[in-house]
Amino acid sequence: MPDRCAESAAGQHPLTRGQQIRCQIKHTLENWFFKTCFPGLLIKKKYSAFQRLRHGDRSALELISGLEEIRQKSLVCDLEYIRHQSGLLDKEVRTLVESLIAFNPLKYALLRNYHRKYAFYADLCLMEDDPETGPPYVLGLDPELSEDLAGGKAAELSFLLGNNDFSVPPGLVITTRAFNLFLKKNRLLPVIRQQLSRLGPDSHDTIHNVSRIIQNRLMEAQTPNELKEQVTAGLHQKGLENTELALRSSAVGEDLQASFAGQFESRLGVSPDGIFQAYKEVAASKYSPHALYYRMSRGFTDSMTPMAVLIMPFIRAKTSGILYTAEHNSPDRASVHMVSGSGEKLAAGAKYQAASRFDKKRRELVQDSHDCPLEPDTLTTVFEIGEKLEELFGVPQDVEWIADGKDRIYILQSRPLRMSEPEKPCRQEDYPESSVLARGQWVSTGRASGKVHKLKDIKSISQIPQNAVLVTDELPPALTLALGRVAAVVAEKGSPACHFASVARESKTTAICSAPGAMSLQDNQIVSIDGDSGLVLDGALFDTRTGPPEPDQPDSPVMKKLSEALRFISPLSLQDPEADDFSIRSCKSLHDIVRYVHEAGVGEMFSLVGRRGLDSYMSKRLDSGIPLVMHVLDVHSGLISSGKSIKTVKMEHVKSRPMRQLFAGLASPAVQWDSSVLHYDWDAYSKSSASFVDVEKSTLFSSYAILDREYLHALLRFGYHFAVLDTVACPRPEHNYIHFSFKGGGGNQQQKFLRIELINLILEHFGFSVRTTADFLEAFFDRKSMEDTGVNLSRLGIVLGKTVLLDMRLETPQQVGSLAEEITEEVNGFFPV
Repeated sequence: MPDRCAESAAGQHPLTRGQQIRCQIKHTLENWFFKTCFPGLLIKKKYSAFQRLRHGDRSALELISGLEEIRQKSLVCDLEYIRHQSGLLDKEVRTLVESLIAFNPLKYALLRNYHRKYAFYADLCLMEDDPETGPPYVLGLDPELSEDLAGGKAAELSFLLGNNDFSVPPGLVITTRAFNLFLKKNRLLPVIRQQLSRLGPDSHDTIHNVSRIIQNRLMEAQTPNELKEQVTAGLHQKGLENTELALRSSAVGEDLQASFAGQFESRLGVSPDGIFQAYKEVAASKYSPHALYYRMSRGFTDSMTPMAVLIMPFIRAKTSGILYTAEHNSPDRASVHMVSGSGEKLAAGAKYQAASRFDKKRRELVQDSHDCPLEPDTLTTVFEIGEKLEELFGVPQDVEWIADGKDRIYILQSRPLRMSEPEKPCRQEDYPESSVLARGQWVSTGRASGKVHKLKDIKSISQIPQNAVLVTDELPPALTLALGRVAAVVAEKGSPACHFASVARESKTTAICSAPGAMSLQDNQIVSIDGDSGLVLDGALFDTRTGPPEPDQPDSPVMKKLSEALRFISPLSLQDPEADDFSIRSCKSLHDIVRYVHEAGVGEMFSLVGRRGLDSYMSKRLDSGIPLVMHVLDVHSGLISSGKSIKTVKMEHVKSRPMRQLFAGLASPAVQWDSSVLHYDWDAYSKSSASFVDVEKSTLFSSYAILDREYLHALLRFGYHFAVLDTVACPRPEHNYIHFSFKGGGGNQQQKFLRIELINLILEHFGFSVRTTADFLEAFFDRKSMEDTGVNLSRLGIVLGKTVLLDMRLETPQQVGSLAEEITEEVNGFFPV
């Protein structure tokens, strides 16, 4: 029968107060009706709720554990993935709460309020402000622009253009608000968020598919008319309406908060007619696989890095280059790598044409290449511009520049040069010549060892083994995807001034380039890389790095949000189920609610059926082979198919794992049953007026068991005492438990106490937690493996069988100790520790 109240509460819209009250009344009346008229159906209804509780408990704990692991290890993933996982947790906890409420609507209704409160606070911590979509949509590079409107690259260039004597091409910027408007008008945000929610840890195989879907949707979208109008007007105002153009990315965070080097696209030589197509291509590059991974690895959210796009006149470069105003091991030297013409291939990781250094103290060029495309005076000017930039910003700079046909230098980009401190210096002569497999050039500081993996196809990055030494031909930006997996990178070609070099240094991944013969190394060959010396060495000389590199900012924006949300998700203050404060009102997190529901649910199942037993119309008599009157009720897969159509079943018909394990002990040779003594509830039978009842067929005085394949709830009536057992034995240790209680007996009060002490000593020996009060004993064995749980169920069966009438013979405390040792040894003989 579908439970509409639970379905509604488990859905997207919480119940109103009036709906809650009506549901409570409905549940209460249903329970009364079933208990009065169809007790067997009531048991099945409650067991169904217990099953939902069991599976929900597992799922909720897995989700909590997954979120905690992301935070503790600073795993690379998108905030949308975290929000999605938090939403799944919210749904699971809601289902748990409703499953418990099904047992007792009035007792547990308050849990709904606590769940809603902590789920709301967790969601609030993960929320972000809606993106701004109002104007301005297009701005000139002067006056100085803010990063939140113009992005990092455009903001920096506008600063250089407006306040300092630097040559920066004139132009416009299509603002971040224009990008947000573009997404809003085309209803792309829901699509993007849904796709980004797939990018959890280890999503290398998923990221390409996510990227393709998002980029395709962006390229199919229409440019808003208001944006077209403002761009057209801006080009006209700048006199660029008939000029070839260059469109460059300028995302928020780019160059200023992180390099984002090479992660986004540029479009050069664009005609005015093609500007909006080019705009979409640059905007869509925000969602390339390597750009997505880079953003996530730096801990930024998608909405924190909206894309602005620079529009500049396309300058045909005579020479292009990358200038580092300091070197990794010599801050008094600057270096430049150059090519003739456009520098796109150089930045993308290809081989440079020429390189030069500049001694900043001696004010002179050193190691000038013979084929340098620039005259010495012009090259000196490049270095002097770099010095001014370093002085202006206060830190070494990574500068992208071009020289036109008249050797006029233009700055296209200047960002902080991020370099780690070199490790303790090693000289090349420190290594035996016989150990050197290849010589290259520094790209990123560090030393690492690992097995060679040669990259033959850029699309196979997801197949790179963890902690491999990646050997590649060049250093394209797409290699960013490998930085969380590899110990080091070696390239036959490439340049230390490429975009990939910047992100390798940011992630502290050892890398070298220009290492001829590197591709002749063998796959799985063990090598070591000294990044500072530029050497590939034979064998494992250094520690192999394990796992992704430590982030520079462990408290990144995403991790800060997750940390705040986890305050309402993961702390566990409900430790002891027997403590006075183990209550709904003491729940302080979603984890506490999961814990409370689990314990309360097990408690409800433990007291599932009263002493009167099962209604005969639903149960079957069990012929177990021992003199015990028992009936069973199969609630789900507790019996094999052939046992469901007969009135009396044998143990061979029982499919329930814990039932078979219990009876493996009860029916073992260790228990010597007296076949002349039939066990049922003697006390209840003697006090009843139903002496004519056939006790072997009646459920009124018999033991009973409620069975599932992995679950057993049993009331065992042995003469004048009874035991209650509630247990789960399944492959998931966190779900397994044995809860057992024992009371009564035919002896005097002292003899009952002695037997309780005897059982206590034996069960504690086998790892149970035991509590005793007078002649009442409770024992617990929780969250152990299926094998350990099963063995202790069998041991418990032997203990029950051997102590059935033992209270009648116990006289002194001395007997208890010796008898406990005797029984323990005998149990170990059949089920050893």
